[in-house]
Amino acid sequence: MEIALDLAQASAAASIIVHGVLHLITREIMNTVRVPRRVQQHRQHGLRRPDVGPFTRKIQSNAYLVIDVGSYNKIKSNQIQVLSAMTSIEGDAVEFTGGERHRLDTIVFATWYRSTEKKWLKSDDGGLIGDDGMASGRSPKGENRLYRMGLAGRGIYGSGTDNEFIAEDISRQLRQGSGDDDGDGI
Repeated sequence: MEIALDLAQASAAASIIVHGVLHLITREIMNTVRVPRRVQQHRQHGLRRPDVGPFTRKIQSNAYLVIDVGSYNKIKSNQIQVLSAMTSIEGDAVEFTGGERHRLDTIVFATWYRSTEKKWLKSDDGGLIGDDGMASGRSPKGENRLYRMGLAGRGIYGSGTDNEFIAEDISRQLRQGSGDDDGDGI
């Protein structure tokens, strides 16, 4: 949502696709024990709410809350459009469920917290991502200079830890030489 917010604030036509249910709350509300019902009424703008509250959902399914930093106001004012799921892409034309089509200049895939990378990342060692779409193993480093970040289920702290490890590993490779194991120069 933050990418769409940045685009909308720069006067770009921005759209988002929300695949599932979510709790969209402000930082201020995040610091309270109960989320007021009035804050949870987003359906008329294309956003569906889960059946359980945000903190119960986090505990039960490790589903993250979406902390709104201004996107919802842009959605309410139609500066960010909420679209249904994509069914196909042909050139710059994207088709959505229900047959709706839009021509888009750019598509950014930000895949929520349940990744689909497992479908297209194959590895002999089991890979960086488990069958559940979350981190597999303790290290964020995989084969062929591939890293994963933020999929260990440890929130912002875990993402920060992964980020530091990755930066230090790349820095170490650069100090030791190219770090290029297969000679392709990348």
